[in-house]
Amino acid sequence: MRYEVKPLLAVLERIDESAVECVTACIKTHRRVFVYGGGRSGLMLKAFAMRLAQAGYTVYVVGDVITPAIGKGDLLILASAGGTTATTCHYAQVAKTEGASVLALTAKQASLLDRLADERVYIFAPTKDDVGNTDGAPMGTLFEQALLLFGDAIIASLSADAAQMRVRHANLE
Repeated sequence: MRYEVKPLLAVLERIDESAVECVTACIKTHRRVFVYGGGRSGLMLKAFAMRLAQAGYTVYVVGDVITPAIGKGDLLILASAGGTTATTCHYAQVAKTEGASVLALTAKQASLLDRLADERVYIFAPTKDDVGNTDGAPMGTLFEQALLLFGDAIIASLSADAAQMRVRHANLE
């Protein structure tokens, strides 16, 4: 069976052209970056966090035992295709209460996460709850794949130096 990439390309093409610049500016103007997403979205954000760390940014994955308290001057990047994941929305509320900025990566406009966010990027793709036209990629697969590639576009936009990234790459492997 051959996987069709056209549906993924269609999702990527619908991301607003200014989205990479928006996220890049958010990262550059905050002292620390925190990321969180549930399930597979969280895995995509962990990959993004790893690249941010390799690029020299101070970044934490919410839920890791070494993650400090979030506060003023920090950025919380949250991913939830449906924008209603309870834990994700709770973290957005806590971050806002503590004075941090919230950036949402979601497929759904006017969701709770969308309303809580200071900035948002829409990745219009079927969510895990959508049935019917999922283009052979059920359960939010297209959202997650696009999220991973979008994260890589941000790293490229940050003009990360490959040699410096290599120096910061894990050597206990």
